Amino acid sequence: MQTEFTKIRAVKEYNFRFCICTIVNDEAEYDLMKQSFETAGFIGDCQYLIADNTAENNFDAYAAIRRFLQESDAAYTIIVHQDVHCEDSRDILDKCLKSLDEKDPSWAICGNAGAAEYKKIIYHLKIAGDERKSRDLPKRVYALDENLLIIKTETLISVSANIRNFHFYGTDICIVADMLGYTSFVIPFMVKHLSKGNLVDMELKKTAFVKAYGYKLRRRFIQTTCTNFYLGKSQNQNELLNSKIIFFWVKAKTRLKNLFRR
Repeated sequence: MQTEFTKIRAVKEYNFRFCICTIVNDEAEYDLMKQSFETAGFIGDCQYLIADNTAENNFDAYAAIRRFLQESDAAYTIIVHQDVHCEDSRDILDKCLKSLDEKDPSWAICGNAGAAEYKKIIYHLKIAGDERKSRDLPKRVYALDENLLIIKTETLISVSANIRNFHFYGTDICIVADMLGYTSFVIPFMVKHLSKGNLVDMELKKTAFVKAYGYKLRRRFIQTTCTNFYLGKSQNQNELLNSKIIFFWVKAKTRLKNLFRR
Protein backbone atom coordinates (compact mmCIF):
# COMPACT_ATOMS: atom_id res chain seq x y z
CA MET A 1 0.00 0.00 0.00
CA GLN A 2 1.47 3.33 -1.10
CA THR A 3 1.75 6.05 1.54
CA GLU A 4 0.20 9.38 0.54
CA PHE A 5 2.20 12.56 0.94
CA THR A 6 1.89 16.25 0.17
CA LYS A 7 4.64 18.25 -1.42
CA ILE A 8 5.32 21.59 0.24
CA ARG A 9 5.52 24.68 -1.94
CA ALA A 10 8.76 26.63 -2.25
CA VAL A 11 6.78 29.83 -1.59
CA LYS A 12 3.94 30.01 0.93
CA GLU A 13 0.61 31.14 -0.53
CA TYR A 14 -1.75 33.35 1.51
CA ASN A 15 -5.38 34.31 0.97
CA PHE A 16 -4.79 37.93 2.03
CA ARG A 17 -2.05 40.51 1.60
CA PHE A 18 -2.51 42.25 4.96
CA CYS A 19 -3.88 41.07 8.29
CA ILE A 20 -4.60 43.99 10.63
CA CYS A 21 -4.55 42.82 14.27
CA THR A 22 -5.58 44.78 17.35
CA ILE A 23 -6.03 44.21 21.08
CA VAL A 24 -9.39 45.85 21.82
CA ASN A 25 -10.73 47.12 25.14
CA ASP A 26 -12.66 50.06 23.68
CA GLU A 27 -14.94 49.19 20.75
CA ALA A 28 -15.61 52.81 19.73
CA GLU A 29 -11.89 53.58 19.58
CA TYR A 30 -11.25 50.42 17.56
CA ASP A 31 -14.03 51.28 15.09
CA LEU A 32 -12.35 54.62 14.35
CA MET A 33 -9.00 52.88 13.88
CA LYS A 34 -10.47 50.27 11.52
CA GLN A 35 -12.35 52.94 9.57
CA SER A 36 -9.11 54.89 9.05
CA PHE A 37 -7.39 51.80 7.63
CA GLU A 38 -10.32 51.02 5.34
CA THR A 39 -10.35 54.62 4.09
CA ALA A 40 -6.62 54.30 3.38
CA GLY A 41 -7.33 51.32 1.10
CA PHE A 42 -6.95 48.33 3.43
CA ILE A 43 -10.02 46.52 2.08
CA GLY A 44 -10.68 43.53 -0.15
CA ASP A 45 -7.63 41.34 0.31
CA CYS A 46 -7.28 42.42 3.94
CA GLN A 47 -8.11 40.37 7.04
CA TYR A 48 -9.00 41.98 10.39
CA LEU A 49 -8.45 40.16 13.70
CA ILE A 50 -9.04 41.35 17.26
CA ALA A 51 -8.12 40.09 20.72
CA ASP A 52 -11.25 40.93 22.71
CA ASN A 53 -10.44 42.50 26.08
CA THR A 54 -13.62 44.59 26.28
CA ALA A 55 -15.14 42.65 29.20
CA GLU A 56 -11.89 41.52 30.86
CA ASN A 57 -8.21 40.96 30.07
CA ASN A 58 -8.46 37.68 28.19
CA PHE A 59 -5.14 38.39 26.49
CA ASP A 60 -1.92 40.11 27.45
CA ALA A 61 0.01 41.52 24.50
CA TYR A 62 2.37 38.55 24.15
CA ALA A 63 -0.44 35.97 24.18
CA ALA A 64 -2.48 38.03 21.72
CA ILE A 65 0.41 38.41 19.27
CA ARG A 66 1.16 34.69 19.33
CA ARG A 67 -2.49 34.03 18.42
CA PHE A 68 -2.51 36.75 15.76
CA LEU A 69 0.51 35.22 14.06
CA GLN A 70 -1.08 31.77 14.22
CA GLU A 71 -4.40 32.95 12.80
CA SER A 72 -3.04 35.34 10.17
CA ASP A 73 -3.63 34.18 6.60
CA ALA A 74 -1.85 37.18 5.08
CA ALA A 75 1.61 37.82 3.68
CA TYR A 76 2.03 40.72 6.14
CA THR A 77 0.66 40.75 9.68
CA ILE A 78 0.14 44.25 11.09
CA ILE A 79 -0.05 44.62 14.88
CA VAL A 80 -1.58 48.03 15.61
CA HIS A 81 -2.88 49.87 18.67
CA GLN A 82 -6.59 50.69 18.79
CA ASP A 83 -5.77 54.40 19.21
CA VAL A 84 -3.85 54.64 15.92
CA HIS A 85 -5.30 56.30 12.81
CA CYS A 86 -3.86 55.47 9.39
CA GLU A 87 -2.86 58.59 7.43
CA ASP A 88 -0.84 57.29 4.46
CA SER A 89 -2.50 55.17 1.78
CA ARG A 90 -2.03 51.46 1.30
CA ASP A 91 -0.17 52.23 -1.95
CA ILE A 92 2.51 54.02 0.07
CA LEU A 93 2.93 51.00 2.34
CA ASP A 94 3.22 48.72 -0.69
CA LYS A 95 5.98 50.96 -2.06
CA CYS A 96 7.74 50.97 1.33
CA LEU A 97 7.70 47.17 1.49
CA LYS A 98 8.96 46.84 -2.08
CA SER A 99 11.79 49.26 -1.30
CA LEU A 100 12.62 47.33 1.86
CA ASP A 101 12.75 44.02 -0.04
CA GLU A 102 15.25 45.60 -2.44
CA LYS A 103 17.34 47.10 0.37
CA ASP A 104 17.42 44.01 2.61
CA PRO A 105 15.51 40.82 1.67
CA SER A 106 16.21 39.42 5.15
CA TRP A 107 13.96 41.96 6.91
CA ALA A 108 11.24 40.52 9.15
CA ILE A 109 9.65 43.49 10.95
CA CYS A 110 9.18 47.16 10.21
CA GLY A 111 7.39 50.00 11.94
CA ASN A 112 7.22 53.76 12.28
CA ALA A 113 9.44 54.37 15.33
CA GLY A 114 12.44 52.57 16.75
CA ALA A 115 15.97 52.81 18.12
CA ALA A 116 19.20 52.09 16.25
CA GLU A 117 21.68 52.68 19.07
CA TYR A 118 22.18 54.76 22.24
CA LYS A 119 20.05 57.93 21.98
CA LYS A 120 19.55 57.37 18.24
CA ILE A 121 15.77 57.23 17.85
CA ILE A 122 14.22 56.95 14.38
CA TYR A 123 10.68 58.25 13.77
CA HIS A 124 8.04 58.60 11.09
CA LEU A 125 4.74 59.22 12.88
CA LYS A 126 2.46 61.70 14.53
CA ILE A 127 2.17 61.15 18.27
CA ALA A 128 -0.07 63.11 20.62
CA GLY A 129 -0.21 66.01 18.12
CA ASP A 130 3.54 66.08 17.45
CA GLU A 131 4.87 65.08 14.01
CA ARG A 132 8.29 63.41 14.03
CA LYS A 133 10.19 62.50 10.86
CA SER A 134 13.70 61.14 10.47
CA ARG A 135 15.64 61.40 7.22
CA ASP A 136 16.82 58.76 4.77
CA LEU A 137 14.34 56.02 5.61
CA PRO A 138 14.19 53.06 5.71
CA LYS A 139 16.74 52.68 8.52
CA ARG A 140 17.69 49.57 10.42
CA VAL A 141 16.81 49.50 14.12
CA TYR A 142 17.12 47.01 16.96
CA ALA A 143 13.89 47.87 18.77
CA LEU A 144 10.52 49.06 17.46
CA ASP A 145 7.69 50.98 19.10
CA GLU A 146 4.57 48.90 19.67
CA ASN A 147 2.02 51.30 18.14
CA LEU A 148 2.59 49.74 14.69
CA LEU A 149 4.47 46.55 13.82
CA ILE A 150 4.41 45.11 10.30
CA ILE A 151 5.64 41.51 10.28
CA LYS A 152 6.59 39.43 7.25
CA THR A 153 4.47 36.39 8.14
CA GLU A 154 6.57 33.84 6.25
CA THR A 155 9.49 34.41 8.65
CA LEU A 156 7.45 32.62 11.36
CA ILE A 157 8.93 34.80 14.10
CA SER A 158 6.98 35.34 17.29
CA VAL A 159 7.31 36.84 20.76
CA SER A 160 8.69 35.29 23.96
CA ALA A 161 6.64 32.74 25.85
CA ASN A 162 8.08 33.66 29.26
CA ILE A 163 7.05 37.35 29.29
CA ARG A 164 3.48 38.38 30.09
CA ASN A 165 2.40 42.02 30.04
CA PHE A 166 1.64 44.85 27.61
CA HIS A 167 5.12 46.32 27.21
CA PHE A 168 8.39 45.77 25.33
CA TYR A 169 6.94 43.28 22.83
CA GLY A 170 8.23 45.47 19.99
CA THR A 171 11.73 45.20 21.45
CA ASP A 172 11.28 41.51 22.19
CA ILE A 173 10.27 40.52 18.67
CA CYS A 174 13.13 42.55 17.18
CA ILE A 175 15.62 40.71 19.42
CA VAL A 176 14.07 37.38 18.43
CA ALA A 177 14.32 38.36 14.75
CA ASP A 178 17.98 39.36 15.18
CA MET A 179 18.78 36.01 16.82
CA LEU A 180 17.18 34.21 13.89
CA GLY A 181 19.20 36.21 11.37
CA TYR A 182 16.49 38.69 10.35
CA THR A 183 16.50 42.49 10.45
CA SER A 184 14.10 45.25 11.54
CA PHE A 185 13.50 48.69 10.04
CA VAL A 186 11.67 51.98 10.43
CA ILE A 187 9.88 52.88 7.19
CA PRO A 188 8.23 56.14 6.00
CA PHE A 189 4.61 55.08 6.50
CA MET A 190 2.63 57.68 8.44
CA VAL A 191 0.01 57.02 11.09
CA LYS A 192 -1.27 59.15 13.94
CA HIS A 193 -0.91 57.70 17.43
CA LEU A 194 -3.33 59.47 19.75
CA SER A 195 -1.44 58.79 22.99
CA LYS A 196 2.10 58.27 24.27
CA GLY A 197 1.20 55.07 26.10
CA ASN A 198 1.52 54.21 29.77
CA LEU A 199 5.18 55.06 30.37
CA VAL A 200 4.91 54.71 34.15
CA ASP A 201 3.71 51.11 33.94
CA MET A 202 6.33 50.41 31.26
CA GLU A 203 9.12 51.36 33.66
CA LEU A 204 7.66 49.03 36.29
CA LYS A 205 7.80 46.11 33.81
CA LYS A 206 11.36 46.84 32.62
CA THR A 207 13.04 44.92 35.45
CA ALA A 208 11.15 41.71 34.61
CA PHE A 209 12.00 42.11 30.92
CA VAL A 210 15.71 42.54 31.66
CA LYS A 211 15.63 39.55 34.01
CA ALA A 212 13.99 37.36 31.36
CA TYR A 213 16.67 38.27 28.84
CA GLY A 214 19.42 37.78 31.39
CA TYR A 215 18.37 34.13 31.44
CA LYS A 216 18.01 33.86 27.65
CA LEU A 217 21.47 35.34 27.03
CA ARG A 218 23.24 33.46 29.83
CA ARG A 219 26.61 31.84 29.18
CA ARG A 220 26.24 28.09 28.86
CA PHE A 221 27.93 24.80 28.05
CA ILE A 222 26.22 23.06 25.11
CA GLN A 223 26.20 19.29 24.74
CA THR A 224 24.79 17.85 21.52
CA THR A 225 24.51 14.18 20.56
CA CYS A 226 27.71 14.53 18.51
CA THR A 227 29.87 17.22 20.09
CA ASN A 228 30.05 19.95 22.72
CA PHE A 229 31.06 23.60 22.92
CA TYR A 230 30.65 26.72 25.02
CA LEU A 231 28.53 29.76 24.21
CA GLY A 232 29.60 33.02 25.78
CA LYS A 233 28.36 36.58 25.36
CA SER A 234 30.65 37.72 22.56
CA GLN A 235 32.34 36.37 19.44
CA ASN A 236 35.79 36.86 20.96
CA GLN A 237 34.80 35.06 24.16
CA ASN A 238 33.39 32.15 22.17
CA GLU A 239 36.59 31.87 20.13
CA LEU A 240 38.77 31.93 23.24
CA LEU A 241 36.74 29.53 25.39
CA ASN A 242 36.40 26.99 22.57
CA SER A 243 40.12 26.93 21.78
CA LYS A 244 41.66 23.51 22.44
CA ILE A 245 43.56 24.27 25.66
CA ILE A 246 41.00 26.56 27.31
CA PHE A 247 38.09 24.27 26.40
CA PHE A 248 39.79 21.41 28.28
CA TRP A 249 39.40 23.44 31.50
CA VAL A 250 35.87 24.53 30.56
CA LYS A 251 34.86 20.86 30.32
CA ALA A 252 36.61 20.08 33.60
CA LYS A 253 34.73 22.87 35.37
CA THR A 254 31.45 21.69 33.85
CA ARG A 255 32.04 18.12 35.05
CA LEU A 256 32.72 19.36 38.59
CA LYS A 257 29.57 21.51 38.59
CA ASN A 258 27.48 18.57 37.48
CA LEU A 259 29.08 16.33 40.11
CA PHE A 260 28.29 18.77 42.94
CA ARG A 261 24.76 19.29 41.57
CA ARG A 262 24.09 15.56 41.85
